[in-house]
Amino acid sequence: MPTSKTATSEVVPPLRDRFRLVTQTLLLRTMQRIARLAPVEEKVVFASSRAAELGGNLLWIHDAVRRELPQARLVTLLRPLHARGSNPLSRGLSYLRFMWRTARELATARLFIVDDYFFPLYVLPARRGTFAVQTWHASGPFKRIGYAVLDKGFGTNEWSVRYLPIHTNYAMVLTGSRESATHYAAAFNMPEGRFVSSIGIPRTDAMFGPERIARIGAEIRARYRIPSGKRVVLYAPTFRGATVRSAVTPQNLDLAALAARLDGSAVLLVKEHPFVKERLDISGALQGFAIDVSDYPDINELMLVSDIMVTDYSSAIFEYALLERPMAFFAPDLADYEEERSFFWDFRTGVPGPIFTETAALADWLAAPVHDLAPVRAFRSRWIEIADGHSSARFAHQVVAPLLAGRAPQVEWVGRGHESSDG
Repeated sequence: MPTSKTATSEVVPPLRDRFRLVTQTLLLRTMQRIARLAPVEEKVVFASSRAAELGGNLLWIHDAVRRELPQARLVTLLRPLHARGSNPLSRGLSYLRFMWRTARELATARLFIVDDYFFPLYVLPARRGTFAVQTWHASGPFKRIGYAVLDKGFGTNEWSVRYLPIHTNYAMVLTGSRESATHYAAAFNMPEGRFVSSIGIPRTDAMFGPERIARIGAEIRARYRIPSGKRVVLYAPTFRGATVRSAVTPQNLDLAALAARLDGSAVLLVKEHPFVKERLDISGALQGFAIDVSDYPDINELMLVSDIMVTDYSSAIFEYALLERPMAFFAPDLADYEEERSFFWDFRTGVPGPIFTETAALADWLAAPVHDLAPVRAFRSRWIEIADGHSSARFAHQVVAPLLAGRAPQVEWVGRGHESSDG
């Protein structure tokens, strides 16, 4: 995207982007002020502007609240897929409807929960009597986000955050550990005292429960006709590109060479990032070895049937570490990715597995019968303090139930000692 620079070398977005930001902000402020004429209601809203259905933390919390607090009123606020369609008029009307509904729910919900960047939440200061929680979709800090990428090609810029500060108005942020909170506090430009690590990350509940794991594993094997007796390698790369709209998948792994080296001993499940529209070509001779599972909605469930995971820069490594299974990193474009996005910590020394830049070396490692799990266990211990299959239920009882009863959440805040919240 073309940009201009001021005399101080600050990157200034193009006029059309500045106009869009100002217009959307003014529109939302007007909508929210109108919506605030209505009273606050005892309801919980689960919101995403990037998904057409609930998933991850939002889904796990939603189901836990419905199970643990059946009388609670739950509302789902998702941007419909046709809002991104090609018809400008239809897209515009759909966006306006979504913005108005969002303004209304933000103004009237006792509890508003997101798990990603959510622009409408930052437009006006939180209304008294409402409580917004960020349950960020990664279980730990890996790729830089928010204020930590203002100097990178990915993300926003100084001009935009001066006009409209991002990641504001969170009353609480869930985090996997106190060390994670330090990184996210910088990325969100907010104090560590608003972070909570004592609940855990709800989406990690997917990695527990023997009966559930066995059932899901059998369903996935049947759905994709995964042969029994073969090792399952999950290949889950993240996307490349400076924006969500320009997301592409990496093309640097030689799947044919991988298939030849493993020689029928394994199958490769290819799970591409949801932002990517164009898939890897796994037709022809690769059939029978590589299986495209990108249509499967929950990567955590795919992890359950895999024996090994290969990724590059995906935050899925945090959940996979809970299984204490080996993982490897295929990162031939590491230098370019560091320039475009970068990491919260040193990738070369911090990831819980070997790093490869050539397919042949990765294939040899995958073919080995045994792998060292010590780095995986150390990684899990460092970044995830609590993971036991009950994080969603804890959120329901310690956050949702008190708020709906007119009390403050009963949690331990990072940076505030171990006392319960006083709101």
